[in-house]
Amino acid sequence: MKHHLSKLLAAFLIVGVLASCESSDPLISEAQKNIYTQNYDEAIAMLDSSIATNPNSGLPYYYKALAYSEKALSFDDPAERKPPYKNFRESIVTARELFAGMEETPDVAGDVNNLILNTWGVEHNAAIEYATDDSVAATVEQPLKLAINHLENAIIVNPDSTLSYDVLSQVYYMDNNLQGAANALNQSMDLKNPPPAADYERLSAYYANLNKVDSSVVVLEEGMEIYPDSVSLVQRLADSYMQAGDRDRSIELIQTLIETDPSNPQYRLALGTQLLQATSEISEQVSDNYDRIYELQQEARGASGQAKEALNEEIAELETETAALEAEIAELSTLAEEELTEVIELRPNDDTAYNALGIIYQNKSAALFDKRNFTTDNQKAAEYDEMAKEELTKAMEYYEQAAELDPDNTQYWQTLSRIYVTLDMPEKAQEAMEKAGM
Repeated sequence: MKHHLSKLLAAFLIVGVLASCESSDPLISEAQKNIYTQNYDEAIAMLDSSIATNPNSGLPYYYKALAYSEKALSFDDPAERKPPYKNFRESIVTARELFAGMEETPDVAGDVNNLILNTWGVEHNAAIEYATDDSVAATVEQPLKLAINHLENAIIVNPDSTLSYDVLSQVYYMDNNLQGAANALNQSMDLKNPPPAADYERLSAYYANLNKVDSSVVVLEEGMEIYPDSVSLVQRLADSYMQAGDRDRSIELIQTLIETDPSNPQYRLALGTQLLQATSEISEQVSDNYDRIYELQQEARGASGQAKEALNEEIAELETETAALEAEIAELSTLAEEELTEVIELRPNDDTAYNALGIIYQNKSAALFDKRNFTTDNQKAAEYDEMAKEELTKAMEYYEQAAELDPDNTQYWQTLSRIYVTLDMPEKAQEAMEKAGM
């Protein structure tokens, strides 16, 4: 992030802005001297008198802006510079407008943009230093807060600068203020026509981290309208649809990518993981249902009459619902397995695909263990236990392949250690725990 910010440092040439006076107005001449001697309030008062005498001249407004620019820098705390910078902006804009309407434009009118850019650059570059230069940041207690204040000043001076808004967004992010980051990026995007695809991706990520999934979806849909061929936006939108609970739209969106390039393993990996995520979410509901069924069964044992009948009806409804959910899991798992198997065929060294396949079979195993735990038939319980361990063995084999491809991934070894324990393989479990750093 710091390296990226340093690239945003504006390059410009500081030029002299205290030009020789072109006016016969003695008030302006005296104001210039007071600016030079840092008597800013006296200079501003003289310039106000000049404006009252000659309100259609841009010259006193220009020097008034200069006075406010210099006055702002007399404050060490950047937060205290905001009021004079607001006055600076108002004065320099008025000067520019009046210069445009004057029949004879003074030479100093050509320095309006230079004055704006120079004043803006002082604040913008100070922010960059506090945010990216460790030696500068070490001299203060809250360097990012100072950087934010400097950037806010830069924006007051030059509100059309998308660069300052972009940097402000990133500094807010560095300061763990995601809402501030999103607000600043929104303002930057409003000034661009159109914003780049990367801005839509970044803004959607901010909203996603703020748990504003609906806002993330809206941003990505807007981005897709401008960049319909952006694969990255499609993938992020699919993720957002899934987070919003719109699984069908998520899967459909990725399927359109696969149709455009069937041999692309990344697209199939994305679809496989989306399908896997869907099965994991449904599996949680199934597990909750089994817990509830067990509670109701316990209550029903001590109940009688209508109360017992009502409990049994609720149990039957939950069992029907659970069976439907399990059928949906089976269907989605089959589709996910097909896509992930295709990924391995296209890209044999993809440890992520092997890991995802391991999760599929581990979920199948967990579902069978749930059935084992909640059945009252001992023979069925034994059958479920055997089936669950068979599925877990398949999961183990996929996890082992993932760990072989990426032996430094401690998460793979942690998962394997738990599976080895469940399958009564203590030596392998100990070895996996050591590799996981446990």
